[in-house]
Amino acid sequence: MRRKISCVIIDDEPPASDILESYINKTPDFEVSKVFNDPIKALEGLNNIKADVIFCDVEMPDINGLELLGSLFQSQDSLIVIVSAHTKYAIDGFNINAIDYLLKPVSFARYLKTTQKILHQLMDRDLESRDAQVQTSLIELPKDHFFIKSNNRLLKINYSDILFIEGLGDYIKIHLESSSKPVLILDSLKHLEETLSSTLFKRIHRSYIIPISRIKAIEYRRVIIGDNLSLPISNSYYDTLYDSLISNKIIK
Repeated sequence: MRRKISCVIIDDEPPASDILESYINKTPDFEVSKVFNDPIKALEGLNNIKADVIFCDVEMPDINGLELLGSLFQSQDSLIVIVSAHTKYAIDGFNINAIDYLLKPVSFARYLKTTQKILHQLMDRDLESRDAQVQTSLIELPKDHFFIKSNNRLLKINYSDILFIEGLGDYIKIHLESSSKPVLILDSLKHLEETLSSTLFKRIHRSYIIPISRIKAIEYRRVIIGDNLSLPISNSYYDTLYDSLISNKIIK
């Protein structure tokens, strides 16, 4: 289960911060980590608090919200929602990459629209983070091999040992000539296809990548890659595969 989205409220008017706090407390997956009614205390406190979202007023004593957010190191990671009674700060708010601009008095319905933007933004971040982690599972090295992380081990895979590669949702099976048991890794077939050399490997199906060197024949939209092994070729990949074989001196 995903942890709750932590929110910090900065507003020098307690009635306004109380309303926003009540909205957040009503919202599943969201929680209020801290409320600051003094922007100077917020400036000090936020250096020690990790917030997913900062709801910040603009017009406050001593330092306005835009200046405060600009001086925060962590504001680069926190999503910013500007909350103001004035429309004139909207452009300034979006210049500091605020995800939304709430005009006081804030209605619950309008606040809920903001939470949807927050959820989508955080979901995109999670996907980007996951993609970065997936990419570290496959490290391409020189022309004849690469290394993968599988079961907390770093394994060397020789290109010449690969029979075919099979995609299974978020996982990949690499079938090897030297082993009866395929190697299982967390990765996408699309990412692996982009990583492997297109002159050595070809995608033939949404679920399969094969080494060109393993092809023995193509019959009835199936590729023969062993004495008793054939795999389907989908219509969307057939022409590309055939053209690549032609370019490799195969005669029509």
